[in-house]
Amino acid sequence: MDTGIEILAGIDDATKCPCIGSIFIAGVVADERLVEKWRKAGVKDSKLLSRKRRDELCRIIRSTALTTSIRHIPPLEIDDKSLNLNSWEMVAFLKLLRNLHRKHRFSRVIVDNWEVSTELFFRRLELLTGRGMAPLLQEKAVLIPKRLHRNIEINPEHQADKNHVIVGAASILARAASDRQYDRYRKLYGDFGSGSPGDPKTRYYVWKHRNNPTPIIRQSWNTYKTLCRLDDFGDDYTQRKKNGDRR
Repeated sequence: MDTGIEILAGIDDATKCPCIGSIFIAGVVADERLVEKWRKAGVKDSKLLSRKRRDELCRIIRSTALTTSIRHIPPLEIDDKSLNLNSWEMVAFLKLLRNLHRKHRFSRVIVDNWEVSTELFFRRLELLTGRGMAPLLQEKAVLIPKRLHRNIEINPEHQADKNHVIVGAASILARAASDRQYDRYRKLYGDFGSGSPGDPKTRYYVWKHRNNPTPIIRQSWNTYKTLCRLDDFGDDYTQRKKNGDRR
């Protein structure tokens, strides 16, 4: 029986800027009443929360959501330039959308738009689901749903994690997954700092491993490319100032 209560999905990514580890993209499905409960519990953009609070809210979201799903784009994929980063993210988005819809039906999804405009978002979506991309995706063993997105209303929006609680919930799941990955990585590969390109400890880690990079380093980032050229890490500050490096 139709209760008139909308069931919708929210999708967001996390850790797109760091030079260490995966980019995570998470999705969550909930009805309007549950979203309001999350709002009262303090669910919002993960960037505005401490790790302790993110972990608390992550447990609440995972235990009460109609369904959740998380995917990640590992450094090896990020560095694979047969597709650019925005295209890899669209592939992850489409796979996530299919996984969520298989678990629980919904008619609308709000996604934090990583493209510069709504027009470009849908243009990339149509490109990747069109026939022209089929040979490359098949070669890469990338299987993506072709028609599902036509049956769901997709609302890409900039700053959706700030404007919509359900997207904020997705951002919390994505960031918490990244936090857990970083915990594992530190045990396996040592202390790399925050993972941010602006963190001196992270930059030193990348520089130290420049000749034999660990698999957690995004080698296509300017951070790695710049540090590879330095024989002396002490020259890093001068080089960054000169090049205006932001990765």
